Amino acid sequence: MPLRIFLTCICLGAASGIVYDALFFVRLFCGGREDGVRRRIVTACCDIAYFLAFAAAFVFVSVRLSFFGLRLYMLAGCALGITFYVKSLHIIIAFFIKKAYNIVAEKADSRKKAIKRREKHER
Repeated sequence: MPLRIFLTCICLGAASGIVYDALFFVRLFCGGREDGVRRRIVTACCDIAYFLAFAAAFVFVSVRLSFFGLRLYMLAGCALGITFYVKSLHIIIAFFIKKAYNIVAEKADSRKKAIKRREKHER
């Protein structure tokens, strides 16, 4: 039973990394690129939202699967899952997001060039 709980906590920690990455986009679009007060406030709000969502998910899973009390290995499993996500899955996801961004940027650039060529020929 404790092994099942430990593995579940690892999976929960890894899944929480996806929420953290989603909040990264909120930070990026709402916080701006400048290092200022607004960016710090948005970062703090996103971090608080992440930890609240993680705590709610942990409590939900604990109640739903009838975990018995809070044990240290549960927290260690969650931390291990988060570390696993950051060290492996996050890198893979970031790679594919970068690829997708480059494809979209390349298409947008080629459209801009095509529009300029048309405008040039119309003159």
